[in-house]
Amino acid sequence: MSGRSESRVVEGLNDYRFVASLLFRHPSIDPDELTDAFGVCPKRTRRRGERPGPYDDNYWTAELEVVAGHNVPEFLQEFVDSLSPSAKSLTRRIDDTGGEVTVFIGLFATRLCDFEIFASTLRDLGNAGISVRLDYYKRGGDDTAEEADSTGSG
Repeated sequence: MSGRSESRVVEGLNDYRFVASLLFRHPSIDPDELTDAFGVCPKRTRRRGERPGPYDDNYWTAELEVVAGHNVPEFLQEFVDSLSPSAKSLTRRIDDTGGEVTVFIGLFATRLCDFEIFASTLRDLGNAGISVRLDYYKRGGDDTAEEADSTGSG
């Protein structure tokens, strides 16, 4: 995958790769607040009313850095641990006021793909107002995941 960080996990019967993105939607909070709080450039942004159609919310998404060799539970715990107090305050505010902040994980499996996300990690994410979305994609043999876009819809 060119230019995108991913991790491949081969443990026991597991054989999968994953990429991650952060997705934000909110009716009034400016997407620039996310850029400032997380210190990353978004892959896409959309402000309410910029496009015709059912786009009632501000939208922001950015690819997240994934450390090669880490599995999904390790990634999620490191992600939530790395959030600054101001980032956690913003994500909590977004969740509390009708928006959503989601860590979107695209999983590309050739064989088994199983893992446990510990209650402590789920609690930390929930306390920060962050949801997790797991999308599974079937991969064949040595195919890459280049064609999949794990930034969610928007």
